[in-house]
Amino acid sequence: MTEADRGASGESELGATARPPTLAASLALLAGFISILALGLASLGALVAGTAGAVLLAGGLYAASRRVVGFAGGAFLLGILLAGARGAAAEPLLIASLGAVLAWDLGAFAVGVGEQLGREADTARLTVAHAATGLVVGAVGAGVLYGVFRSTQGGQPVSAVALLLAGVVTLVAALRR
Repeated sequence: MTEADRGASGESELGATARPPTLAASLALLAGFISILALGLASLGALVAGTAGAVLLAGGLYAASRRVVGFAGGAFLLGILLAGARGAAAEPLLIASLGAVLAWDLGAFAVGVGEQLGREADTARLTVAHAATGLVVGAVGAGVLYGVFRSTQGGQPVSAVALLLAGVVTLVAALRR
């Protein structure tokens, strides 16, 4: 079978279906849904952007496309920025950010595992370990950011937003390693 035939049929080099495993895709969508719920507390515009992110995530997982999963992450980020610009509370923003980063990371992970091992491979332990590690790192990072936010509430909201965005970038960098 040539490379073009494999790509057209959705098979990996091992003959397995090159689609994301169901558990990994489900966890990515669950994280995206949590982000949507938190964005819904902020504003309608943020909810719309978050929903677009979830739709793109589902499409990227279905098509096994890292690029579309990346666009989903961008849509989630847009929703978070809209919510912040509308003056959303820090708590929903942190939850939405954590959910969005996990959705993007788990989506890219699912596509990668699907490309290398296929949908039929038993990847449950690998997926749960990756998701748990991402959740722990994200929760600790969000906790630190929330502590910094609470300690700087004395009248410098611009610096708090800057620290929040720096924290999100740090979380993304930590999860990509």
